[in-house]
Amino acid sequence: MTAVANSPTTRNLRPLAGNAARSSRLASLVACVLTSLGACCWVGIEVRADEPWANWRGPGQNGVSGDAQGPLRWSESTGIRWKTPLSGSGIASPIVFGDAVVTTTAEGARQNELHVVSFDRYTGAVRWDRRLWGTAPTLFHATKSGMASPTPATDGKHLYAFFGTGDLFCLELDGRLRWQRSLAEEYGSFENRFGHTSSPVLDGELLIVQCDHYGASYLLAVDKQTGANRWKVDRPGVWHSWSSPQINSTDGHRELLVCSSEAIEAFDVRDGSPRWKVRGLQRECIPTAVVGLGRVFAVSGPKGKTFSIRPGGLGDVTDTHVDWVVARGGPFVPSPILVGDQLYLVDDQGIATCLEARTGKRVWQKRLPGEYTVSPVAAGDRIYFINDAGDTTVVKAFTRQFEELARNSLGEPVYASPALTGGRLYLRGAKHLYCVE
Repeated sequence: MTAVANSPTTRNLRPLAGNAARSSRLASLVACVLTSLGACCWVGIEVRADEPWANWRGPGQNGVSGDAQGPLRWSESTGIRWKTPLSGSGIASPIVFGDAVVTTTAEGARQNELHVVSFDRYTGAVRWDRRLWGTAPTLFHATKSGMASPTPATDGKHLYAFFGTGDLFCLELDGRLRWQRSLAEEYGSFENRFGHTSSPVLDGELLIVQCDHYGASYLLAVDKQTGANRWKVDRPGVWHSWSSPQINSTDGHRELLVCSSEAIEAFDVRDGSPRWKVRGLQRECIPTAVVGLGRVFAVSGPKGKTFSIRPGGLGDVTDTHVDWVVARGGPFVPSPILVGDQLYLVDDQGIATCLEARTGKRVWQKRLPGEYTVSPVAAGDRIYFINDAGDTTVVKAFTRQFEELARNSLGEPVYASPALTGGRLYLRGAKHLYCVE
C-alpha cells in the first residue's frame, strides 16, 4: 500500500482558482448536498423522494429511487418531456441534481476528445459543454463501451469525471476545470480489451477509483478538493474487472467493496487497508454489489454465482460469512437490485429472476424480451428492465408472482443505465438523452 506521500506531480495535478460570481441558478446547485453513500441497515437502504441521482446507480449505488412511483407508459411520441441529441458516443449514465442533468461523451477516431455536458433538467437544453483531451485511449467495444463509460459523480459542489483514457477531472458546476490527473501517465495506460468502465465513488472528502486491468491494478483515493493522493493500494494478481466500487458501513467501519477477479474484497475507506474477502466470483466481474438488509449481495457471470454475504470479519471469510449462494445464473453485465426483501437479477439473455433476499430461494423466473446491458432501477413498486433495443418492461415489485405492468419502446438502442428521480426517468440512448415522465 502506497502512503499519502505518493502524491501526483505538479504537471498532472492542476488546481484552478475559481472566484467568479455564480449565477443564482448555479448557486442553487451548490445547495444540493449528497446524502451519505451506502448507509446500511436491517430494513434496507433509506432514500428520500426527489433525492439527487448524483452518481452511478443513484443513492447508495443500489438503483433504487426514493420516489413513490416512476413513469409507467411511454413511446417514441408520448410521455417524453424532452429529447436532446448527443454528440459523440458513450455509455456513462446521466446524473441528476438541482436543475441539472450531466453526462459524458467521447469523440474522434480514438475517442480522445472528451466532453462533460450539462443539460437543463426541465427542458433538455445544453447549458454548457466542457471539452477535454484524453491521455491514453485504449481498445473498446464498438457499442457497449468506450472512453466515456464511467458515470460521473457530484457532491453538489463539484463534478468529478473519469474516462477510459485514464484521465480524472474535477469541474466547477459551471464547467470550469478545477483540477485534473492523468493516471495513465502516472501509473500506466489501462490494458483492457473492452475499455475501462468502473465509475468513481465519493465518500466524505475522498474520491475513489477502482483501476483493475491486465496491467498493474490498483485502488486510488484522492482528496476531492485538490486531487492529491490520500492512499493507493496496489493489487498484484488482480487481472481486470469493469465493476464499480461500493461503500458500506459495518461494525463502525466505512468499507470500500470491490468485485474483481474471483473475489469480492472490502477495504477500510480511511486508509485502504484490507479487511475481508469472499472467494467465488468469476474471473471477469462487471456488476456492482448492492447492500441492504445488513448484507452485501454480489453477482458475477456469465451464469456465475450470486452471494449473500454478512459483512465484517478480517481476512478470508468465505467459510464463515456467506449466508447463501445461488450456484448458477448470475448476470455478466447488469447489476442486481434489492427492492424490499427481494433481490432481482436479469442476465444478458433476458432471464429475469426474483429471489428471497434473506434465503436465496427463487420466487419467480421469467424470460424478458431482448438482450440486456442496462442495470435495472426501481421506484415504489415498479422495477424497470431495459433491453439493448431500448424496450422497457415495467415489473411489479413486492409480489410472489411475476406481474408485467407495461412494456414501452423508445425506438433507439440503450446501453447506459438510467437515472430515476423526481418521478422522471432519464434515459441515455445511442444518439439522444431523454426525459420520460
